[in-house]
Amino acid sequence: MRLVIVGSITLDCRSGQADPMSEAFLQMAGVFSQLELAMIRSRVRSGMENARAKGRQIGRPQVSKEDIPASFLRHYPAHKNGQLNISELARVCDISRTTAYKYKSLLEA
Repeated sequence: MRLVIVGSITLDCRSGQADPMSEAFLQMAGVFSQLELAMIRSRVRSGMENARAKGRQIGRPQVSKEDIPASFLRHYPAHKNGQLNISELARVCDISRTTAYKYKSLLEA
């Protein structure tokens, strides 16, 4: 494979091995991509710290027993009695199975 970048840099791997200049270029490109990733992470962390300092919540809101929908509470006893498995309970309540497990753990805690 031969790759020409902006007419001045050529990466030639047709012989099965990259020449020293190509290897150096690839290493430099890797360093720059790592630097860019580190800068992005730093900006995100800084933004999150600023938001926390202003009293904003970071991440998904916490769910409590009061937040559980009435449809789940209505059908939960059938699950508890073994009439509905968790997948059926989730389908009847129009929620995901993961959410059904979350609500179930809140009620059983």
